[in-house]
Amino acid sequence: MESVPCPISNSMEFIPWLILPDRFDHSRELRWQLVQSCASGLVMLNPRPESSEIASHYRSAHYDPFLHRGNVKSIRNRAYLFARSLLLHYRSRLVLHGWTEPPERLSILEIGSSTGELLNFFHCHKGVPLACLAGVEPDAASAAHSTKRFGLKVSTSVHELEGEFDRIVLWHTLEHIHDLHETLHAVSRRLKPDGLVLIALPNPACSGASHYQESWIAWDAPRHLYHFMPGTLAKLLEPHGLMLCRVISYWPDALYNALYSEQLCCEMGERPFTLLRQCSALFRGVMEALTGMAIPGKGAGVLYCASLRPRAFSS
Repeated sequence: MESVPCPISNSMEFIPWLILPDRFDHSRELRWQLVQSCASGLVMLNPRPESSEIASHYRSAHYDPFLHRGNVKSIRNRAYLFARSLLLHYRSRLVLHGWTEPPERLSILEIGSSTGELLNFFHCHKGVPLACLAGVEPDAASAAHSTKRFGLKVSTSVHELEGEFDRIVLWHTLEHIHDLHETLHAVSRRLKPDGLVLIALPNPACSGASHYQESWIAWDAPRHLYHFMPGTLAKLLEPHGLMLCRVISYWPDALYNALYSEQLCCEMGERPFTLLRQCSALFRGVMEALTGMAIPGKGAGVLYCASLRPRAFSS
């Protein structure tokens, strides 16, 4: 375990935020502390597992990002995979926003590429050559699945890669990374001058987080190390020459978070997850999705688009 300063302010001054269980620990005995930086407003897990310890916390058979058709058995997981596949077109459209050149000229890096479905979608359905696609995934089983099934080039670290990319995607990835500055420095070096970085994050300022408190599924301690309140991501990106250029609500997160938060709430309270509770949760998720569409800063999930900050040249 380690205690670390706020990566934005480098301050060790925090106020307590919330005490959380690990949603995969059915005993609920081990609790995790969320704190908020007094200087920056960033919410973070502190203390937290060290980078050498964290892998053991990803080994649940129900950890969604690592699921694929070859390792799912339950109806719940099959339904999740089906919904995820339906959303690939929408996610790819968000990534391609503003791209006007032929797909053969597009290069994409996904950090946290998991089992490779998104990158494979770009190849099979958008015509992006395999040679122009790259992934970074530290989980060995997921990386092997991406390579064997889809033929993708997957590395364990962004530092192993060469070249520059038009799009760099971190889809629910940044909140997992121990050394944010090292990763963002590499991202800024790998981004083409007119490229975009797309960062999808859960939003701790949404109504679902307030309603479900410790049962909000997107806290996901100890796997989620950071939670970015509105305005904090821009502060983190600034030293790396990156600036936000577009912020939109990713509405599917509202539905997912509401349904699985309600389920977790029932499990923690030892109550049945009835059909009535499921319908109530979905209604709450729909309302939160609509709110996020109107006010992105209130959405359950937010997609931040960043570009390189223009440099000033002296004559």
